[in-house]
Amino acid sequence: MSKNGRNRNKRKGAAGGPGLAGRGSSPASLSSFRAGRAVDSLAPAFVRWFDDGTPGAASAALDCLAVVESVMGRYMDRVAAADLTSLDPAILADALAADLAAVAGDDDEDDRGEFAIVAVHGFVDFLAETDRWSGSADQLAEVLDLLNALLGETDDWRLVDVPVISDEDAVKAFSELPLIQRTTALLQWIGDAKPVTATGALRTKDIEAAAGCLGVKARGASKQDGARQAGATQDGNGASEKPVPAVRSMYEVPLLAQVWEALAGTELIKVGPTKAVPSQAAAVFQARATSDRLEELAFFVEQFLSVSVLGYDAEQPWEVLVAATVASILLAAASEDPPRTDAVLDPRTGASPEEKATVESLKTAAMGQLEALAGQGILTIDTHFRVPPALVRCIAAIYEDPSVLEDLGLLDLPDFDLDSEDA
Repeated sequence: MSKNGRNRNKRKGAAGGPGLAGRGSSPASLSSFRAGRAVDSLAPAFVRWFDDGTPGAASAALDCLAVVESVMGRYMDRVAAADLTSLDPAILADALAADLAAVAGDDDEDDRGEFAIVAVHGFVDFLAETDRWSGSADQLAEVLDLLNALLGETDDWRLVDVPVISDEDAVKAFSELPLIQRTTALLQWIGDAKPVTATGALRTKDIEAAAGCLGVKARGASKQDGARQAGATQDGNGASEKPVPAVRSMYEVPLLAQVWEALAGTELIKVGPTKAVPSQAAAVFQARATSDRLEELAFFVEQFLSVSVLGYDAEQPWEVLVAATVASILLAAASEDPPRTDAVLDPRTGASPEEKATVESLKTAAMGQLEALAGQGILTIDTHFRVPPALVRCIAAIYEDPSVLEDLGLLDLPDFDLDSEDA
């Protein structure tokens, strides 16, 4: 998850999210009244801080505050303080536990509990980032450690160390990525809006222009093209004499489909029943070097990494294995001791011909995905696999999630012979 409270709540689906309908409110008491007054006094500033211009952001902010008020009503049962700008971590833990107990037994109890923690985390982020926190720095750190631990965002899960990079340098690094430059070209091509089909895909006659923005040669098939042609070239610099692949859907152009899904997932575009429209966040994505732009750029790259690597069919063991291999190599490549390319997936001595054949097939499939990511600037492949320092945060955000590691079978990272010693 992003460390930024606004993005954290957006990604958890705050608008209409779990924990609102049917959530047990604080008992009608002086404490709940005091909490309501305290939250109300901060509500306008919180909404302004939270609202980044994306659709539904202001409503999501109010949803969060409703949950915060419930938790803080229970918090004020235990303290005499009249405001909420300094929180005791132990008492806050008790208040969160009491709030969760109020919905115990509900079918979505776990989601509601997590939403409450996410909402309170956003509220504390707001206090800290707007200089409204009145407690000590140590107290703030303890509160954030508590909330991060409850969300599973503790250092115990750190597989790579995220380097400290200035916002200015990070924005420059992201801006120079082929992925970002090509996505920017696609957003500019979309303009005010572009028509889509009932499935939310671009029309076949628009595929060639859209794919061209991403450096891909492909065009929508016509009746004269006859049989369906599979796939589309991912390298826009192919020889000009080669025929341009004809496809019947933009989903046959992997890069275009992945970028489109990432744009929708980050709400940079809103795909309706008849057209796709850029959001206000798309303007921030294309703006000058600002911290807000950095959030949008990093969020998009994270979503692209999720779509391109984790978009596997969970019922297909081979697809899961390929995704696990790619994810494990990316995590290793993001570390301070990246793996050598000549050692990755090297069959062990004594492996049977069948085992060697399986490893070779796995290596081919994984390398195809890794080379595609390298083509977008997310990875460099030479003597070693390496992730650029500015992008390590994205690798960590997507692949260090315990639930992702569990789904991929990587909680106990298997030995893929990711030998990182120099040759």
